[in-house]
Amino acid sequence: MADDAPGSAYNPAGLALVRTRTASAAYLSYVAGIQAGRMGYVHPWRGRGAAGAALSYLNSGTIAETTMDQPTGTGADFSYSTAALSLAYGREVTPQLFAGAAAKAIHERVQEYTASAAALDIGAIYEVDLEGLSAGIFRSGKPKSLGTSLALGASVQNLGAAADAFIDAKEKLPLTFRLGLAYRPFMNRLSLALAGVKVLDSPARLQAGLEYWMRGMVALRLGYNGAAAGVKNGSSIDDLSGFACGLGVRYRGYSVSTAYTPFAGLGHPIRFEMAAEF
Repeated sequence: MADDAPGSAYNPAGLALVRTRTASAAYLSYVAGIQAGRMGYVHPWRGRGAAGAALSYLNSGTIAETTMDQPTGTGADFSYSTAALSLAYGREVTPQLFAGAAAKAIHERVQEYTASAAALDIGAIYEVDLEGLSAGIFRSGKPKSLGTSLALGASVQNLGAAADAFIDAKEKLPLTFRLGLAYRPFMNRLSLALAGVKVLDSPARLQAGLEYWMRGMVALRLGYNGAAAGVKNGSSIDDLSGFACGLGVRYRGYSVSTAYTPFAGLGHPIRFEMAAEF
């Protein structure tokens, strides 16, 4: 679901649904010493959409260097890092249709080698008129509520090209297509989301999520990521590959969230996120 400040990283049209100024920060402790994070800010203008800026990074930590001649290690170490700065804008096109775009500058480094790229993300969100649909189905002048909201979203990420190469060849950017829907019945307490993700030259993957808010203050979350479902190594938690669980708390414009992903014996990635509305 991309209708908040962090979610707009996957679909910039979600910026148009942010109603208050929001600052957010996220940190991911991944497997094998890999760390990633993101800081962002969204500023809405009434009737004129919303703009956002974000800085994200990933660092591999220390990696032992190996070569064809020394497959067990040379005794030296290296690391990989990447950083991306994005500037985005989203706005309402019609009362039900929202669109957005984000321009990104990307910089990567491996040992002493560097590369950079420029990319564009575009997206749209369409909110289905459930009451109007209900009236049409039942041919009644009085609409019947089928739920709180139903939204369809689509985005294309990483439209662009490398500006320079690490050594000789310029790598292609991971062009990514996303198509999904989000349904919120029960007065916004329960949210159900389903998405298909296709990265160029890779198989399409399914993602799903469920979120339930208790008294508007505590959220329980469960997710599934098909890209991680194939990570199995014979461990006792192989059957949980691809699943994740999370918890969120919000109070007076402040929110804190955490998510845990069992990773088939490779580690236990944990993600933390904070946001403040003002």
